[in-house]
Amino acid sequence: MSQDTPTPTPGRRSSRSRRRVDVTTVLAVALPVLVALALVLVRPGDTPDTTSPPTLTALTRSTVVCPAAAEGAPEVALTSAGEDVRGTVHVGLGDDKSDARIATGEVTTVDAGSGPVVVAAEDETAPGLVAARFGADAPAVASCLAPQPEAWFTGVGAGAGHTSVLELTNPDSGTAVADVLVLGRHGLVDAPRLRGISVPGGSSVQVDLAAEVPRRDELSLQVIAARGRIGATVLDRLAPLGRGAATEDWLPAQSEPATSDLLMGLAPGKETRRVLTVSNGGQDEVRASVQIVTDRSVFTPKDAPDLRIPPQSTAKLNLSGLLADLVADGDATGLLVTATAPVTASLRSVADGDLSHAVADPGVQGAATVLLPGGTSATKTVLLGGADRAGSVQVVSRSATGETLATDTVDVAPDRGASLRIPAASVLVTVTPARTGVAGSVLLSGDAGAAVVPLTVPALNGLVPAVEPGLP
Repeated sequence: MSQDTPTPTPGRRSSRSRRRVDVTTVLAVALPVLVALALVLVRPGDTPDTTSPPTLTALTRSTVVCPAAAEGAPEVALTSAGEDVRGTVHVGLGDDKSDARIATGEVTTVDAGSGPVVVAAEDETAPGLVAARFGADAPAVASCLAPQPEAWFTGVGAGAGHTSVLELTNPDSGTAVADVLVLGRHGLVDAPRLRGISVPGGSSVQVDLAAEVPRRDELSLQVIAARGRIGATVLDRLAPLGRGAATEDWLPAQSEPATSDLLMGLAPGKETRRVLTVSNGGQDEVRASVQIVTDRSVFTPKDAPDLRIPPQSTAKLNLSGLLADLVADGDATGLLVTATAPVTASLRSVADGDLSHAVADPGVQGAATVLLPGGTSATKTVLLGGADRAGSVQVVSRSATGETLATDTVDVAPDRGASLRIPAASVLVTVTPARTGVAGSVLLSGDAGAAVVPLTVPALNGLVPAVEPGLP
């Protein structure tokens, strides 16, 4: 018996197959559209910033380190750039300390002995602490600075005619350790004894470079505080063999290399030798060019050669002839060294037998303070440059008792310098820029010699690092 097999209905199969195709097509088109709409409507949160700047806080402690005294000048000058400060600070090193009174706008002088000293202030006397040491016979000024993690000294010597002494002072009770890198004409100098120099608490260590790394070429030092705090200073000395008396002066430090180094302060004199020294601590060769800064412009001299500095090396350029007429005419006030990579720079001048240094000046945005020696007939001139925009600078000159001797306003602008002569009796000078940042120094010049004093920005506030929970 046969049974008929049901015949499939083509229409139904066709309908079911068409329905499946339509759903797939709709999903293929609709899903991307829905995802795009969701991204538009739902804005993802911004990536959180994992770094935060430190916050300002009241300064409750401050410390500055002064070098060993020049022969016959054991005094240390003290003042405060803070507001309405009047109190006591501690002067000395280790257990040998004494108290001294300081006040805003006044200069106190104390006999601190012949060795290096630390000036420490606490609480209300901490903000704005400023100190300095002076020479005895010839003009010389060493600003006392806070310990830094790194300091550069460019143009030091380690030979018979030109030698330098590095002084490392530890202001704290625990032992500090310093690493000193020496950069010479042909690269990094092998000086293993200058690595890991231990400085006991409350003491200082002197390093005579002529004894440690005797060399005739120009050198540069990079002093790194590997542990603890270190106050580093350098006393530079020239003793020409058979050509005159020895002369010495402190060589200021440069905090870090820069591609643009402004050196304000060219000592005048009839017989002058000037040597520009540039140091390259990087791994590539650097090319540096020199420009002259005047009150009217910044220009490149016709015969000024460029300077090539190999990696981790120091190079020099004799500028005696190039600057002779410009300084004699009173036109040149400084140098601008521009390099293809960060470098440090200094200009060593020997004018009429007296040594002075012009070191790259850091730009200042706020008030800067300079302490100057009194009882001298030297001409005192404030030299400014490096303005990033047109603005003005107020210069206030005071006596030791706080009497205002002069208040002047100097207009500054990019690509030119500015100079202002202040009263010879000025011992405390405050330089305050407005609407611009500037760099500069104070030049002391006279029959006894010359000195260049960089602007100093005292610490008025402390910094507290931002501490936040880490990301999961």
